[in-house]
Amino acid sequence: FPLWSRLVQGLTCHRSPTPQRPLPLGAGFWCFRARASMSDRVKAQLAERAAFVQARLDANQVPSPAQLAEFLRALTAQLGPSIRCAPAEIQRIVKRGFAYVGWDTRCNRAISSEPPSAHKILDFLSRAQEKIVAFETLMAERVEPSAEELSDLSKAASRLWYLDVHRLAPGVDYGIDLQGGKKPYQPGDVADGPLFRFVAPDVFERETWKAFIALLDNYELRAGQAEHVTAEERREEQHFLSTIFKFPVMKYCHRYLVAMGKAPRAEKDFQAVIKEIWFGLYRRLVQNDSSGFEHVFVGEERDGKIVGLHNWIQLYREERAGRLNYLGFIKPKARGRSVCAPDEHEQLVTIQFEWQGEVKDVSSSFLGVSPAFELALYTLCFLGGEQKNLLTVGPYAVEITAYSMRHHGKTYVGTVFPSAATSLTVDQGARKIQAAVRGRKVRRVGAQEARDHGRKQHAASRIQAGYRGRQTRNQRQDAPPPPPGR
Repeated sequence: FPLWSRLVQGLTCHRSPTPQRPLPLGAGFWCFRARASMSDRVKAQLAERAAFVQARLDANQVPSPAQLAEFLRALTAQLGPSIRCAPAEIQRIVKRGFAYVGWDTRCNRAISSEPPSAHKILDFLSRAQEKIVAFETLMAERVEPSAEELSDLSKAASRLWYLDVHRLAPGVDYGIDLQGGKKPYQPGDVADGPLFRFVAPDVFERETWKAFIALLDNYELRAGQAEHVTAEERREEQHFLSTIFKFPVMKYCHRYLVAMGKAPRAEKDFQAVIKEIWFGLYRRLVQNDSSGFEHVFVGEERDGKIVGLHNWIQLYREERAGRLNYLGFIKPKARGRSVCAPDEHEQLVTIQFEWQGEVKDVSSSFLGVSPAFELALYTLCFLGGEQKNLLTVGPYAVEITAYSMRHHGKTYVGTVFPSAATSLTVDQGARKIQAAVRGRKVRRVGAQEARDHGRKQHAASRIQAGYRGRQTRNQRQDAPPPPPGR
């Protein structure tokens, strides 16, 4: 057999596929199919590849080194979008598995001179699945907040971000197109197309998402119209709460608030608190015309203006139905991820849109997060934080604003919404100052090097000019005199 590394060098790198157009790599067994989010998708992709390899082995079809190289190259490219959004430990599990079979995921090429056997690749795929399941089990059990998190709400918010195992992967589960940007006061539409390019169909088939979507048509659009809650709508609210309390984000939120003395210890009693502060009706313009859930997740029209509506699922559904027109993102666009990542990978955006004939100048929303995460984060800030909470949520510096409403002696959620932080924490400020100092130093050193280089070039030119001058003068001295008569 030729060297494994030589075989791979001649192969082309495949781009990661989109859910609409899977990437075929020969047989249909190789085709990618969109699955659940984050770690669920990674497990599904590993399981599909393991089934493919097992089927080939059962049929006594031994792959050639070139086929193994193509297999690993395609697997690396396809796992990339899912791995980027997965927790760091899952990333390490997969990368160690690739190293076990002698493959570098960064360069997408072999790092060993001998090809692995198909049995070794199957061992990698199977063990990686087992380790991911073990990690998820551990994470589900590890929902007790640490002393450090109890003393810093920002660290608790970051913990919630990584506990949101059902967060979607941008570019795989959904796609956005930010298009043009504008200032809030600038009129007009700077986005020719919609904000959302696609959302994978299987996303809204999951239990939590279906339970959330069932709540979105339970409310009147205009504040000033009293809400009449039916028995069926009450059952939908309870089903949604029962569903989200199965997930680590809500369990962590509950235990955090219990440790802070802000919530009852029994889960059933805490569910009752959540139901009251989010779904309890109160007065904005007339009796029982609004609730916290309606304002934040569904949106309202009040005095000719759109208020609330900070949920990406509602934005997507209304845009798809033709009732919402995306007008562009608001400058400056805060980026939380690496500057090398495309804009479409942003998961916190500030936008302007027209809904039901009215324009909302500025609206911020998380994108791709699960309903359980949003409710847990906003509840954490509402019950355990202040009106303005400067947090680090995943890669983003976020300000969560939380206002309450008092009605008949009870406290309800008035509004809770995220926005890109306009001020910095101590650590963020220190990093920014250090980056600025490094930038000035680099520019100063670069300018000095340019000046030194210019001086050297100038000196070299003068030396060369002097040498040419001396050479010319010597040639004139050595030249014979002209003949007489001339």
